[in-house]
Amino acid sequence: MSDKVRRIIWLQVLITAAISLPLLALYGAVVGLSAFAGGAIGFSTSLVYAWAMSAGPGSDPKALLRAHWRAESLKLGLTVVLFAGVLVLWKGVAPVPLLLTFIATLFAFWAALLMK
Repeated sequence: MSDKVRRIIWLQVLITAAISLPLLALYGAVVGLSAFAGGAIGFSTSLVYAWAMSAGPGSDPKALLRAHWRAESLKLGLTVVLFAGVLVLWKGVAPVPLLLTFIATLFAFWAALLMK
């Protein structure tokens, strides 16, 4: 895994903490932990994507494209499973902090990719 990828994932972890910790302090455990769960879904699926891409063979364009599609499919599938798990298993989850923190990690991912 490259240094840039590590920095992107750490940025997602920091954003998750920066959102969930103040929400925990201001609104309590349910809101804070819901925000953390959304961020954790974001950064853990990015980690799975990075792992799957790093397992890709060589620099052959076809192999890289296959690795990208496989990694993206794993990331999407895991995202669906994790959200379904949270929503089914945690009946009292606060959906707004859950989704907004997840979205914040996605913005961090795309913004970091656009930077050099």
